[in-house]
Amino acid sequence: MKPSKIYIKIFFSFLLILIVTEIVIFALFGIIVGRYFQSEFDHYASAQVMVVKEVIDSKIRAASEIELSRNEPLKDFIRNWGEALGAQVWLQDSDGRLVVKSFSGDLPEKRLTLQRGRSRDLGDFKLYHGHKRGPKLYAVIPIKLTGEKSAELHVLFVKREPTHPEEGFGLGLGIIGVVIALLVMPVSRWISKPINELRHSAQRIAEGDLSHRATLRRKDEIGKLGRAFNHMADRLEKMIRGGRELTAHISHELRTPLARIRIAEEMLREKLEQQNYRNLERYLNEIREDVEELDALIGRILMLSKLDLKEKPLSFQPVNPVDLMQVLLSRLKPAMDQRNLHLTTDFSFEPPFWGDPDALQTTFSNLLENAMKYSPSGGRVRVEIKAVGGDTEILVTNTADKIPAEDLEKIFEPFHRGGAKREAGFGLGLAIVKKTVEAHGGTIEAGNVDEGFRIRIRLPRKPEEEGV
Repeated sequence: MKPSKIYIKIFFSFLLILIVTEIVIFALFGIIVGRYFQSEFDHYASAQVMVVKEVIDSKIRAASEIELSRNEPLKDFIRNWGEALGAQVWLQDSDGRLVVKSFSGDLPEKRLTLQRGRSRDLGDFKLYHGHKRGPKLYAVIPIKLTGEKSAELHVLFVKREPTHPEEGFGLGLGIIGVVIALLVMPVSRWISKPINELRHSAQRIAEGDLSHRATLRRKDEIGKLGRAFNHMADRLEKMIRGGRELTAHISHELRTPLARIRIAEEMLREKLEQQNYRNLERYLNEIREDVEELDALIGRILMLSKLDLKEKPLSFQPVNPVDLMQVLLSRLKPAMDQRNLHLTTDFSFEPPFWGDPDALQTTFSNLLENAMKYSPSGGRVRVEIKAVGGDTEILVTNTADKIPAEDLEKIFEPFHRGGAKREAGFGLGLAIVKKTVEAHGGTIEAGNVDEGFRIRIRLPRKPEEEGV
């Protein structure tokens, strides 16, 4: 199975972080622990040298009348000490003559190379360090003899001494890095697998399977992404199915006036062929009314589409909803009087309030027209605007028959006309009202009350999304 790009990116990201981390750890170890180890080693070496010098001095003093080359206890000590250290040890007098050594053969040439390299003077002796493979340490220890004579004890560590702990530590870090790199592989797959599942789900939905959902049982951020993806898919399915239903409703609504126009046109043609010019004006007026009805329907549909697509963002500004409502009520008063409707108002608005004046005016107009349309002659319409907490509440109540519960749930859907009597209209007014209220960050609900039918709207005074 070919690894995905996200898997490769995660793997190499982990690997890069691991390498950088190990380099930093190794550098800090070399600086902090390396200095501490060097200090401890110098202290330990100085103590050992002091002990060895004391032992050698005691053996020389014990046989001061004997030449160093014939001092058997001294020779035995040097041989045993060399074997214990795993080093080549020899003693030279002040003239450079070899007195005693712990090994056979000539003096090692490596000592000359080490003497030209890095050295540290530890007071009682000099310590030379090598950098390449082979002997790493070479010590020269001065020995005081009787009188003005002196000698030098040379110690060449043949075996590689662990004088640099960072070498072992670096090896350990390398092993740990390899183990972690191997563990990163399943972790990367564990992270990238649900992302690939989301991609597969997106492809399924894009191919038309709107009911498909991602199955992610996780509680981390990827799980949240999966739930957000499913929520988006739910909304998308609802929008597409709603769009299909809306198209069907629009087709149905358009056919009625078009059918009337076609009938009127046929009647006109028949009258003209018979040269019967009576009632021609009536047919022309009917065509005009149907065209105006089509124009109004198309306008409502365009308005609803713009609200759905948020094509025209709302322009929030300080506005007085009472003023907007009173202007509309004065315009509609003749129509209310004609139907003998009794209007009562209760306005207790408290500023400030922010909203889009044009959108609110359309909303209030649709609410009032809906209340008038479904109120019987001699009925009542009551309009209230008041402050409730941090919101502004708008109530429109009208005398009407009780609406069934199933209609209350659908009353804000496009092209739905509720109630026992199906009044004329498109069923788009309350749908537009709901979209506008939601665009303001508010809520809307409809219900049956003792007085008849009521629509309740709650609008925040300062919508958060607008930052006002």
